[in-house]
Amino acid sequence: MDIAGIVAILSTLIGIPVIVFGFVLLNLRSKRSIDKIRLQKEILELELQKDQIKLKMLEAENIKYDRLIDNRGH
Repeated sequence: MDIAGIVAILSTLIGIPVIVFGFVLLNLRSKRSIDKIRLQKEILELELQKDQIKLKMLEAENIKYDRLIDNRGH
């Protein structure tokens, strides 16, 4: 066998697995990136719900104080 045949065989035995592993690794990174973005979205939605609940609590407290002020004036 000449050197070109040995290089071709080695390239096939080493190159193909490296390429396949590279694509698998890129796919895993993409999935992790998507999961990270999904979790960030869920965190932001929960923070929005928390702020909406705080707003409702403040509105209820405001109504309570308005009633107290109205009762003192009468």
